[in-house]
Amino acid sequence: MNTSRSLRHSLITHPAARPTLLAIQSLASRISPTLASLLLLAASGVSAAGPGRIDVTVTGVSSASGMVGCALFSSKTGFPLESKKHAASTVRVPAVGGMANCSFENLSPGEYAVAVVHDTNGNEQADTNMLGMPTEGVGVSNNVMPKLSPPSFEVSRFVVTAGQPTKLAITMKY
Repeated sequence: MNTSRSLRHSLITHPAARPTLLAIQSLASRISPTLASLLLLAASGVSAAGPGRIDVTVTGVSSASGMVGCALFSSKTGFPLESKKHAASTVRVPAVGGMANCSFENLSPGEYAVAVVHDTNGNEQADTNMLGMPTEGVGVSNNVMPKLSPPSFEVSRFVVTAGQPTKLAITMKY
């Protein structure tokens, strides 16, 4: 009985669990203490959503040489060019059959943007010409690619929800 009260108290103090738990408590007052404890225990997992996940499919990769780098940004700082300094996470994967797949796991809910580069020469950076234009394949979430400037975080961002996988398709531009 003591364990039941302790469990009930800890679950009721969790803000996300209150609406479900109040309904169960009302029902529990009319049934046996053992069954009530089981219902409260089951309800504790109802509102606990897991961390977010992003699965990125990059298409239009011109060759299997080099690696495809995917950088996840959680703010506009450094997006899309300064992934080494400002990306929340980076992944490098080989290109197979003109495609590459990157995943980011255990993410907090919020806004993110992804930048990708086909690092054909393996120097682990996005190469540019004298004008600052990319000389290797690049892409960003939402497939936004302005002609005269890098895409902004604002037009490339998307929302990650807890417990819901987010699937992105990014087309490489050369």
